[in-house]
Amino acid sequence: MALATTDSIVTGAYSNGGKADMSTRSHIAGFSTRRWDEPKWQPDCRSIHVKMPSLLSRASATLHRIWGRVRWRMAAILVFTGMSTLLVVALSIAALNVLVRREASSVVEKEIALLLNESRSVAPTILDHAANCTATTDRLVLPQSLLAYTAEVFPQSRASVTIDGPNGVRFHSSGPARLAAEHPNWLESQEFSGLVVEQGEVGIRHLLSARKGACTVTVAFSLPLGARLAARLATASGVEITAVRHQRFRVHPLNQRILQTIRSNFIPGKVQPASVVLTVRNWKTGGQEDWIVASVRGNYSRTFEGMARLGGQLADWVWLLIGLCAAAFLLDGAGMWTCVRFGKEIATSVDDLSIAAAEIAAGNFSWRTAVRSKSQLGELTANFNEMAIALEKVQKEQAERLRLDGELQAARSVQQYLYPRHEPVLLNATVSGQTLPARVIGGDLYDFIDLGHGRIGMLCADVSGKSIPAALMMANLQALTRAHASHASDVPSICPAHFVEVLNTELAGRFGTNRYATLIWAVYDTQTRDLTYVGAGHPAPIVVHASGAIDRLSSEGFPVGMFPTAQYVATTVKMRPGSCLVIFTDGVTDAADVAGEEFGEDRLLARCKAIEPGWDARETTGHLMHAVADWSSGAERFDDTTVVVLRIAPDSM
Repeated sequence: MALATTDSIVTGAYSNGGKADMSTRSHIAGFSTRRWDEPKWQPDCRSIHVKMPSLLSRASATLHRIWGRVRWRMAAILVFTGMSTLLVVALSIAALNVLVRREASSVVEKEIALLLNESRSVAPTILDHAANCTATTDRLVLPQSLLAYTAEVFPQSRASVTIDGPNGVRFHSSGPARLAAEHPNWLESQEFSGLVVEQGEVGIRHLLSARKGACTVTVAFSLPLGARLAARLATASGVEITAVRHQRFRVHPLNQRILQTIRSNFIPGKVQPASVVLTVRNWKTGGQEDWIVASVRGNYSRTFEGMARLGGQLADWVWLLIGLCAAAFLLDGAGMWTCVRFGKEIATSVDDLSIAAAEIAAGNFSWRTAVRSKSQLGELTANFNEMAIALEKVQKEQAERLRLDGELQAARSVQQYLYPRHEPVLLNATVSGQTLPARVIGGDLYDFIDLGHGRIGMLCADVSGKSIPAALMMANLQALTRAHASHASDVPSICPAHFVEVLNTELAGRFGTNRYATLIWAVYDTQTRDLTYVGAGHPAPIVVHASGAIDRLSSEGFPVGMFPTAQYVATTVKMRPGSCLVIFTDGVTDAADVAGEEFGEDRLLARCKAIEPGWDARETTGHLMHAVADWSSGAERFDDTTVVVLRIAPDSM
């Protein structure tokens, strides 16, 4: 029988006038139960409006049935397969466009780098032919023949010479605009060659300084990257180059240029102009900047021809690429055919299983699905039928279990009435008890019996076993105890040891040879504060004195119901003012935490030492029970837990 856990603690004083909660909740996996007294749903006839189906609704229903017959799942597979193919094609086109554009830009960049190297010798040549410090001011600083040759080789170029000597500074410049031959502040060396930007214009710049006698001669050469140079580069490289206004290059956010990106990269056969971006140095600050100097339009045929040919022959990898593309198209076609071929079988099986699942969800476990093939789908259908058979069996078992659970809940409610409903009122003492069953019903028992003449009988017992058998034996033990206790109240001289012997004789063999109970039967006299008790295989009770000292009482007798002729011995102790008697079952010390460690007697004794002097029996019982509950929180309980406390008032006589 399955274990049932409960977080409720049965106390000696019942709440709600001693009425137990008889409501139960039953949950079965996959099912929902409705109480017999719940009203069934009734349609509100006033809110129902009968309407004739319109032509549109009939057409929609017809299209829906037709769409279901052509297996929309197959269509979805084909659509997704086609979309993946289109995506691969689009990515290939984008990669091709990027490759063509980047290849064209690289050609222009290489031509500009080549032009930079070719013009590197101009400045040293001018420096060699420049005048020295002894020349007069009316003598030309730059030879005209050299300037004419430079202008022919490098159109729109400019050159300047600055001579700083004893006779002052002389300056000479050639070209359409004046070029200052001065070192910027960031330039530490005497020579510079590279791409620079000055006043929004990008160009090639060479700067060279040297000592000639008593003078310092500085030569500057500049070649702007303009329209004429773009035409020259286009002629040399065979690429369509267009001069544009020089501007800083900035990467725009993707969401601002998404359409342009799609048009430029994903449309086959259309290559948008690519910007030629160069990293140049700002002539004023010396910082590195990216500038657009031209736009270039690539060419598919030229790119393919340049990549596919090695010298005058076609490269080997071209045929390999053609073969791979053909294989890819064949495999894609085979995949489409496979989807169509097996999609029908899959869709049919899924439809059958969907109908079967709906029937199973509705509770019709007798539904069986026809097995149409011997493939894995057929095996799946057969396994589904076996599952339905198993669920049908489980449904019957759970219905039976539900009935048993209901009976157990009813038995638990009845068992709660067996415990004391009210705590007895004693002279200068309080008594209380609490129990927590490990399952729905338990085998622990505690009871308080008025024996008259100022005496109170306290019983704490632990019946062997669990659940229903233990509960039945516990109820019988309580009935026997109360029956014989009523006789003992009439005859006060009956010894508690003899009382336990009578119970042992009555129980022996009644529930079989392997059923017994451990117990503590104690009689407390409120007039004399004498406690007379008998132990029958039960854990030794604990006496906590007002000073905090702890004594363990003896409990050496055999459990009742085990040996019919067993003899028991009663022991009498004097309960001092402020002392406390704690009787407990082994479920207290055996309670384990989630790691499997038991609560143990040491922790119980430590909790007993922590009892406050002002607590009564109920507060002391709650203190101990909560300590055990906190220790075993989250762990499964395997034994019932019971604590009975007798607390003597500090100011008693």
